[in-house]
Amino acid sequence: MNRRMPVTVILFLMGGMFFTIGMVMTILFASTSGIFRESGIGVFVLIPLLFALIGAVMLVIAFRQMIRKMEVRSKGTRYPAKVYGYVDDSSFVVNGQYTVNTKVRFFDVNHYVREAIIPTQFSRNSNMYGIGMTIDIFEYNGRFSWDPRSLRYEHVTGEEELMDNRPVVPEEMKLVGVTCPSCGANFQASSGYANRCPYCDGYINV
Repeated sequence: MNRRMPVTVILFLMGGMFFTIGMVMTILFASTSGIFRESGIGVFVLIPLLFALIGAVMLVIAFRQMIRKMEVRSKGTRYPAKVYGYVDDSSFVVNGQYTVNTKVRFFDVNHYVREAIIPTQFSRNSNMYGIGMTIDIFEYNGRFSWDPRSLRYEHVTGEEELMDNRPVVPEEMKLVGVTCPSCGANFQASSGYANRCPYCDGYINV
């Protein structure tokens, strides 16, 4: 199965390219600064420096995402989960369209059905994970990660219950107060499910 390059890797590669090109050009421009001052275009020395700064920001974001993902994998609890659906990720745009994150369902340590959104950030019409496939996920302090190499066709115990698209019985839902990580709004959400923020349409795992 062909796999799409993760956004973190793309940020890392682009950040490294921007930073390297920007620094090399900044050094070259600085070494010939006298020529540029005489020609009246010394201001263009700032352009490669801007490239380097943009690259540095990309690298910092990529490193932070990598560190957080490693922490969740190393300290989190591993669960086999079923691919249940997809949701738009409004924080990333590829070819003019939002990328797509993957909704999964799994049984937690208490054997309760849980939902989570894993930030796969697929571009639309790419090789997204097939509905009903099994993939290993990790949970640590309400944050989730996943192992893309674990994607497989495998029947798990209770799979029929996980994939049942029945409406949630209101009496069985436990509502808790949450703060949206995207917009900061406060609202009530269903514990154990992936909830959509009514203010910004972002998703939060509860």
